Formats: sequence, C-alpha cells, structure tokens
Amino acid sequence: MRIVIDGQKVPVNVRVSRDLLMTLKAMSQTLHWRITYDTANELVYIYSPNYVAPGSLDRPAPVIDEPESQRLLGKIICLDAGHGGNDPGAIGPSGTMEKDNTLAITLLLRDMLENNGATVVLTRDSDRNVSLPDASDGEELAARVEIAKDSNADIFISIHNDSFTGNTAVGTTTFHYGDPQSIKLAALVQKNLVTELGTKDHSSRFASFYVIRYTKMTAILIQAAFISNPEEEVLLSSIDGRTKIAESIFQGIVNFYKV
Repeated sequence: MRIVIDGQKVPVNVRVSRDLLMTLKAMSQTLHWRITYDTANELVYIYSPNYVAPGSLDRPAPVIDEPESQRLLGKIICLDAGHGGNDPGAIGPSGTMEKDNTLAITLLLRDMLENNGATVVLTRDSDRNVSLPDASDGEELAARVEIAKDSNADIFISIHNDSFTGNTAVGTTTFHYGDPQSIKLAALVQKNLVTELGTKDHSSRFASFYVIRYTKMTAILIQAAFISNPEEEVLLSSIDGRTKIAESIFQGIVNFYKV
C-alpha cells in the first residue's frame, strides 16, 4: 500500500492493517483534512481541502514466502473462492466485488500451499460459476461440495468477505460445523487472521453453512473482513492485505499439522 499526503508520496511501502488505516483516518479528522481510498490502485490519499489529488502510483508486486514447512507433504487441500461468475457476492463502498477478492486470496494461498508440498484443488480458478451459469444457489453450492468430495481432500476451506447494511460493522470470523478437527483448524486460522490484520475478533464459531455442513472432511468457512466497511475493504482488495490473509490461513494450516 502507498500513502500520498498532499501530493507527496511516502517514500516506503507500508504493510496495510486496520489499525494503520484507522490511525490515518483519525489523523485526517483531527486536522480537518480529507482521506480517500483508491482500492483499485492500492493508494490512500490524504489531502487538505483545496488540494487536487494526483492520478495513480505504481502498484506493488505481491510477495510469496519461501517454503518453510514439510508438514503439508501428501496433504490434499480444497480451496473454495466464494461466489464467482454471475454472482459477485457483496460489493464494497468503492465498488470492489467479493468474488474478485476471494479468488485473489485463494490463488495466493494455493501458491503458498503448493510451494510447501500440498496438493491443492480449487473449486474455481477464474471468474466463473462452479456449476452451470443458470444453476440455482443450491446447485452451485452442491457443485463445490462435490469437488471437495471427489478430490478426497483432507481439508476444505471456503473463503468469503463479510458484509452488512451499514458501513460500521467490522471484524473477522471463522466458522466450523462442530467436529473436533474443524474446531481446531478454525481456531488456529482465526487467531492468525486477527493478529496479522488487526481486525476485531468475532472468534471461531459453529455455523450451518451448506459447504461446511455437507463436506465430510475437516472444513471451515472464513469471513476475512467486512467489505462493507471502507477501511476493511482496503484490506480485502489490496495486494498487501490479500497476501496477509493468505499467509494467515497458510500458517493456520501448518500449525494444524504440527505433531
């Protein structure tokens, strides 16, 4: 993420977190300046009332960690990027779409897992429906479950963005369907996510979402942050924020397989 203050680019890239975004917002309010998020270009503009904001800056490239674990060798992990195709999911204040965020996070996580020896199966690897374009919601969810079953996956992880009618709801939640292994994985992933992102901890908890109810392996569903909140939308749509989310999920999986 890059910060531009009255037209002057801060000379270093900073790792995005909710605490940083809220600090910048509070600073701007105190100074009676304006703050604008350019989520598409991963910029935060802070400028005085009469200042004309510049165009855009170069986007930072994503960075994937080097291999760090042998615990994932032989493991089959099914990743489900929520929504896709004609279903955009939730849409943020600046127009970013949940389906794009979930797919980007999923692809980053896939690379991390494969670099560490896991076999990764994706329910989708592009902006498309998993089932047929005119399929019902139930058919679409069933298609995702079938992919996980057919792959004999050890773990199933469904990735989503949370949303609310207002823009003040914030935080991260990881859901499970109640079996001991899923409870364990959900708790580990949730802990890493809130630590790295600085988001409000809504804990890991039971839910009866279709894709974790009908999968027979260890399964969790992640609501990484609220796309309906302007600051958390930046977390979800920026390369830095997406990488942090993927890294947190990856580390939770590695910790899950600790002996």
